[in-house]
Amino acid sequence: MTRTQSRNSETRELNSREEVEYTFEEPDATHIPQEVKDRFDNENMSLGWLRVSMKNSDDYTNIGKKISQGWEFVTPEEVPELGSTSFVKKEGRYSGTVCRGVNSQLMNHSNSRMPISNNSKSTIIKGRNPKFQD
Repeated sequence: MTRTQSRNSETRELNSREEVEYTFEEPDATHIPQEVKDRFDNENMSLGWLRVSMKNSDDYTNIGKKISQGWEFVTPEEVPELGSTSFVKKEGRYSGTVCRGVNSQLMNHSNSRMPISNNSKSTIIKGRNPKFQD
């Protein structure tokens, strides 16, 4: 009697696990659930995130421009679905508005035993101005 396969290889085949590939995607901080978008679309309104502060100071230029274009702030009562992923600004000129500030949420959880530091940097790159033929 001869064996073509060893018992050891048979056992390995039975015990082998199917390899599954997992990928991690960072949650999109600007994601708005589709049901919220649809509800506002039905009322002929659109939703978008606006920058209200930059480096711990209010961004009056950006907000002024958006308000002149017709944008309005939403209240937590208008978008309760965003309550678990957003916060309501409690102080300042825009208090009572729904915000999603990753840096401020992160820094709220910092303590002296385990401090959190944020070394991220933002850059803005602009292309050249277009030139048209006369």
